Order: sequence, then structure tokens, then C-alpha cells
Amino acid sequence: MKIVIDPGHSGPVEPGACAVGIRECDVVLAIAKLLAEQLADAGHEIILTRTGDIATDDLGFRAELANVNGADVFISIHANSAASPAAHGTEVYHYPGSEWGRRLAVCLQARLVAELNTADRGVKEANFQVLRETDCPAVLAEVAFISNEADRSLLTSYAGQLAAAVAMAGGLADYAAG
Repeated sequence: MKIVIDPGHSGPVEPGACAVGIRECDVVLAIAKLLAEQLADAGHEIILTRTGDIATDDLGFRAELANVNGADVFISIHANSAASPAAHGTEVYHYPGSEWGRRLAVCLQARLVAELNTADRGVKEANFQVLRETDCPAVLAEVAFISNEADRSLLTSYAGQLAAAVAMAGGLADYAAG
């Protein structure tokens, strides 16, 4: 498969959620790079929307990159945040009405929750730009909450980042298997 992996946010221009000096853009990039390695090793063609900090907060290029390259799937990786530090867990979004997007989200959600032992916040629909404008099945995975101490430890540790990558690679394999 041709897979576009989108590490959410951009770095200094738009770092995403931040907590105690940890930036969402950094942890999701680390997970994305590990996922890219896992999937490349499995024989997939991988395209990353960014490999480091970028000087834009524009989202349009992310979906366009998938569309122009004829991607089979698009995965946007994020870390959630909430005003309450008690909020925790994993959730995966797909575009409303996208049956293949929903299937992909279900596969990723199941593997992430099992591998990371996070609270299952479910598969959800959303009209996010990267989901709406991408032609192929697309999901946005909120791996865990950067605003929750336990989830943040998972997101910032190499073991947690690798577990998230392994889980998503497994979810993609489940999806491809039908």
C-alpha cells in the first residue's frame, strides 16, 4: 500500500498542544517516524507530510500530498489535550459517511488501546480538514492525552512511542486483511 503518514502540527509555527514543556508536534513526529520504519519494513511505500519542523500551519497541503500521490490510506497522528488533567485515553476519528475510513479507524483504535493499555474513548466522526479533503480512507488518531500525566509519560517515552507505532502498523495490517 501507499501510505501517507501525517505527524500533526508543524513545530514553532503551530506546535499543537503543550504541557510542561512537551510539544505535541515533537511527540507525534517521533511516533510517525517509528511507524514509517515499521511500514517500510513491511514493504509499504511511505510518504511523510513532514520530517521535522515546517514553517506553515496550513493543512491543505497534507491532504493534497495524499491525493496527488494516489495514497491508499492517510493517517494523521496527534496527541490530545483537555482542560481537565484527568482526561485520558485514545480515540480515532474518520470522516462522516466514509465506510472505509470507519473501518480503518476501528482497526487502529482496537490495536492502540490493546497495545498501549489506554482508556478506549472510541471511534468518532469529525469534519476535520485533513479527513474531509483526502480522497482515500483517512483517519486522525489521538494517541493519548498530553495534558494527562500518565498518558504524557507514554507519549514521551521511546517505549510508548514504539508501542504506538507497532499498534498502528498492526491496525493497518488488520485493515488490509479485510
